[in-house]
Amino acid sequence: MDELIEQFAIEARELVQQASDDLMALEADTGNREHLESAFRAVHTLKGSVGLFDLGPMQDVLHRGEDLLSQARAGTIAVDATLVDPLLSVIEWVEDSIDAIVETGHLSDAQEKQASRLLGLLTSEMIGRETHEPTGPSTTIPDWAISLAELLSSDAHGAAIAIRYEPHPECFFNGDDPLALVARLPGLRHLSLSLREPPPSLRDYDPFRCTLVIEAICDGPLSKLQAEFRLIPDQVTLAELPRPDDQRKSAATDLPPERSADRQTTMRVDAARIDRLIEIAGELVTAKNGLVPLAEAARIQGDSALARRISSSHEEIERLVGSLYSAVTKARMIPLERTFRRFPRLVRETSTKLGKALDLVIEGETVEADREIVENLFEPLLHLIRNGLDHGIEHEGERVQSSKPARGRILLRARQRGDQIEIEVTDDGRGMDPERIRKAAVDRGLLTASRAAALSDGDALQLVFSPGFSTAAAVSDLSGRGVGLDVVQRSIQRLGGTLDMQSRPETGTSFTLKLPISFSMAQLMVVEVGGERYGIPISDILETVKVPTQAIQPIRAGRAFILRDRTIPLLDLADLLQIPHANAAGSDLKVLVARAGEDRIGVVVDAIAERAETLSRPLSGLLQGVTGIAGTTLLGDGRVLLVLDLKELIR
Repeated sequence: MDELIEQFAIEARELVQQASDDLMALEADTGNREHLESAFRAVHTLKGSVGLFDLGPMQDVLHRGEDLLSQARAGTIAVDATLVDPLLSVIEWVEDSIDAIVETGHLSDAQEKQASRLLGLLTSEMIGRETHEPTGPSTTIPDWAISLAELLSSDAHGAAIAIRYEPHPECFFNGDDPLALVARLPGLRHLSLSLREPPPSLRDYDPFRCTLVIEAICDGPLSKLQAEFRLIPDQVTLAELPRPDDQRKSAATDLPPERSADRQTTMRVDAARIDRLIEIAGELVTAKNGLVPLAEAARIQGDSALARRISSSHEEIERLVGSLYSAVTKARMIPLERTFRRFPRLVRETSTKLGKALDLVIEGETVEADREIVENLFEPLLHLIRNGLDHGIEHEGERVQSSKPARGRILLRARQRGDQIEIEVTDDGRGMDPERIRKAAVDRGLLTASRAAALSDGDALQLVFSPGFSTAAAVSDLSGRGVGLDVVQRSIQRLGGTLDMQSRPETGTSFTLKLPISFSMAQLMVVEVGGERYGIPISDILETVKVPTQAIQPIRAGRAFILRDRTIPLLDLADLLQIPHANAAGSDLKVLVARAGEDRIGVVVDAIAERAETLSRPLSGLLQGVTGIAGTTLLGDGRVLLVLDLKELIR
């Protein structure tokens, strides 16, 4: 991928999200000047980024959107739904076009056709007539104008106008001479030139393409400067500057918050580089683990001094590797806001389509988690929110009849609890009816009528996590496609989390997701089965016990044993892995007691070898998706160890 396009895609997605957030906020509070200015800056910057490529239709649409926001800033048109709705459509179109631009470098035919429709929306008389004058001064001074204002001398007097002139790349073919035009400006006090894109190589240099950005300060009045630029209003922005003495008095209020305080220095780093550091940290853990058998070998050979030195080095390396891994893990942490901020616009569009009035309340978006967790949360959360929109929230009339507020409410809240994050998705809709769920399960053949009737209400609610379960009567854009809550549950489990649900009829439904904050180094128990070694996460094991063979009792087609007055079903890991047994007849069984939902289950192994701290890697290639195998890791002696997923094997 071209580096310039790659950078464009990253920045474009950020600007699209920023513009969307600000426009949504403006819809709720039309008088919020801060969001209006922020939306204008986002669209303006996005237009400039698009100008680096051959994307004429997109630049035209964004330019028109920028004009409308500029008119809104000047107060010539109102900020209301007739302005916000088409602008949100533009932002959505740009977002949908980014992938095609990255792949092909240009817009698809379908996307180009949409451009003319969007221009029609933006030029509707409902929004207002286009002005043919350069953008006038606004009550809030743009950042670029603030920088120019700092150049005014302390003895300057009278009005001063800041000018930002970005000539069209093909301006020479239109007969324009940017420098000659600037030279004619009255009362020119300051002039600076810069390039809006990196300079090309001599081989690629095009002398007929203008890439200048011209910034200047001139004496007033504003009307004279508007007259000078009357033929190119779309390329010029004007801002009236305060006099130096007024500027000093109001510096604290005029400057944006980030200019009046020290800002934390940040740097954009490719995520692949952080991932590579994680891999190196994992390899260091493996190398560190290899020192333990070396120390033991030295002790066996009688060199206790060498053994102590190796052990001392092992402890120091262990401390340093732990610090390195912790630092790199924190570098991968990003706020949940990256995912949460995508939902307001989706909820707005979906609720409008369904004809339902509701509010989406977001709390705790600043909570941080590993990048992989945050990025993979979007799809499951989207399904849960859509589930609340489609199945949960009632229409306004139905809510009023039930003595509920006319507008529904969906709460998306995140909290940190220790080394986990807890995300709650709650709606105040109709809730789930256990009887209806029983009937839907029987109709879909998931269980018999007698078994359904025997279920408690709590167990009946859990049927919604069965594969293929749905209460939707017909297929729609949102439901009835056989992709149900079981898919959401599996997605959360793949991230190392759990999904719980509570629901009360006529009150609402709440889903609670519990996930790790980060993928830390795993503590493994290494076991032997059939002459092979396997790793099992210690977090999956409640305890280990020795069970005499005579204590094993046959139960139906299986076996069980009694542990502290509790019957524990017994499985053999060799059977689960379909490998030969190696148990000596008559010997005690070594059993791992693991949790299976709310119950416990025993798993027989041949031997328990050791414990290991390591970083496992997921399977790839032909082995990807093999049931019961969570990944692989390396032992200190260099051997590859398969890490088992007991929950999948037992299922």
